[in-house]
Amino acid sequence: MQGGRISRGWALAKRSFAVLRADRSLIVFPVISGIATLGAAIVIFGPAAAIYSSSGRSQVVLIVAVVIAAYVLTFIAVFFNTALAAAAAQSLAGRDTSFGDGFGAARQRLTTILQWSLVQATVGLVLSLIENYLGDGLPGRILTGLLNFAWSAATFFVVPVIALEGLRPKDAFHRSVSVLKDRWGEGVVGSVSVSGVVLLIALIPLIVFGGGGLALLGSVPALGAALLAIAVVIFLIAMIVAGTLNAIFRVALYQFATEGQVAGGFDSAQLQAAFAPKRRRGLFGRR
Repeated sequence: MQGGRISRGWALAKRSFAVLRADRSLIVFPVISGIATLGAAIVIFGPAAAIYSSSGRSQVVLIVAVVIAAYVLTFIAVFFNTALAAAAAQSLAGRDTSFGDGFGAARQRLTTILQWSLVQATVGLVLSLIENYLGDGLPGRILTGLLNFAWSAATFFVVPVIALEGLRPKDAFHRSVSVLKDRWGEGVVGSVSVSGVVLLIALIPLIVFGGGGLALLGSVPALGAALLAIAVVIFLIAMIVAGTLNAIFRVALYQFATEGQVAGGFDSAQLQAAFAPKRRRGLFGRR
């Protein structure tokens, strides 16, 4: 089962990469998203750190900064993921796209994106609080893992729904759950990870350069630092490519689930097998 899922993930990742190779403008979205995220984090946490130091290390400052950052960074991610999904849909249909096409589509959904970002950030903070409250014990990890998976599965198609159908957050959430249930049944126990395949490929060079850099940092600092820098670059490229391929895959999967459309050279059997159904008790209820 696991081997079959990995092989399907590999095949879907290759197909997603073929779409990206045909339309390289798609990779611009995660690049700009990453830059914007870094800039926003500096703007938020820089002043917060200064205020924290000058205010007697008040925890309130950090809490406020974390809450603000959670919303702002979530908004940036959702906005550019929506833009990428809109552009990916055009690419899958065989049309030429540009950064402006995706950005314009996301800007038209701005109100919805602002609202969904609030929901996503709030749920993320609540799940983090639950995880911290339960601690590092096995029962706590199992519970938080299940909660995270349930939320990830339920919201799997929310961004494509917002990008392609323009539904409001509540309707987009229900639409995402409905598509998952109608196509793959009431319960799922796992999904193919396209982005995971990319990170797996990057793992070996990361270990080689990262491990080599750490080993040489003490004896040959310049070479060690250079190898670590290469490892960081490899990691960033892998994250960017993984995020792009994952967005392309989700749009292709959503179009297959809702319209029966197999675009971009994907295989219908592989798309149907993207989720592993659970036979008896479902994630969202009973059969």
